[in-house]
Amino acid sequence: MRLAFFGLGNMGFPIAKNLLACGHTVTTAVHHSRETALAFQALGGHIAASPAEAVVGAEVIFTIVPNDQALCGLLLDAAMLDAVPAGCTIIEMTSASAEAVGRVASAYAARGASLLDAPVSGGVAGAANATMSMLCAGERAVFDRAAPLLEQISSRRCYVGPVPGQGKILKSLNNLLSAVNKTAVGEAYRMAMANGVEPQSFYDAISVSSGDSAALRAAFPRIRDGNYAPGFTVALMRKDLELAMGLSGSMTLPLAEAVLDYYRQAAPFDQEDSTAVAKVVYPPKQSGESKE
Repeated sequence: MRLAFFGLGNMGFPIAKNLLACGHTVTTAVHHSRETALAFQALGGHIAASPAEAVVGAEVIFTIVPNDQALCGLLLDAAMLDAVPAGCTIIEMTSASAEAVGRVASAYAARGASLLDAPVSGGVAGAANATMSMLCAGERAVFDRAAPLLEQISSRRCYVGPVPGQGKILKSLNNLLSAVNKTAVGEAYRMAMANGVEPQSFYDAISVSSGDSAALRAAFPRIRDGNYAPGFTVALMRKDLELAMGLSGSMTLPLAEAVLDYYRQAAPFDQEDSTAVAKVVYPPKQSGESKE
């Protein structure tokens, strides 16, 4: 197929690479990093002079950019709106707000193009190995039509409903749960070390007990080795937590609020992996504080 792809970041680059490996023609344009675009070109990708030129003749457009501002700046640009062919499908994978993707979907529906809201989960390894999950919202016919292509870059595709934006909401809630678990793993690990437990003993015991989680398995080796090379960064996790908290309305969510505070405290580590939240240590309790 003739594809356009925007967002060659930590997740996007391996996804686009997999699409190339499946034999598709994939065109991008220089966005933030010319070096990344050139690396993609070296793999067989094409670089257009502009995003609007990249989508000319495209059957499917993939987008996975950092946030609402980047998403709307790219897809609601007048030149892009004019260039996207009628009948084209946009696979929108950004962790963004439901409001932003809804605006984009409406703008393209008026021009005869379809949008599938399809944020992804599974980290850089899932993107590279085509084992990530996709949370898909949009017209069922659009999802069914895109399914053979999505199968080439993911192992699980969950259709969550006909309204673009529902995928974004569920992705925000998924990342809220991920952040809560990562934060808990960091605290439990710190307590284990303070009480003389060997790191491997901590993992071996918890991973076969009720405290086991995907967060434990992903975070433990990073925390143990002090390896916070960026995958999904602290900054992006905090952005997703703020999106999730924006859904809370009048609800009081003390656990979510506490974890968001952790990620705000982790701002010095913004460009490190989100597991670096484990490096946040609050001041010791004062003697008069409750120990309960």
